[in-house]
Amino acid sequence: MNSIITDIINSFETKSKTKSSRYKDFLSYVYKTFDDKITACRVEKIKNKYKKMRLSVLEYIVVNEKEITTKICNRK
Repeated sequence: MNSIITDIINSFETKSKTKSSRYKDFLSYVYKTFDDKITACRVEKIKNKYKKMRLSVLEYIVVNEKEITTKICNRK
């Protein structure tokens, strides 16, 4: 698993109880995290870098939904 995703998982917190709602909360958290980085940057090249990174991370999370859900739910 990518170190970026691991860092995001470690910083993620939610009050949701079910696996599906935690997963949805995590997806929105990832999107919001990258969106904040994109809006904070002024250089277009760096913005594009974060946009590509966001897309690849979200694709990975969707493809590996089961693994990500397990990591999120078993994290203490």
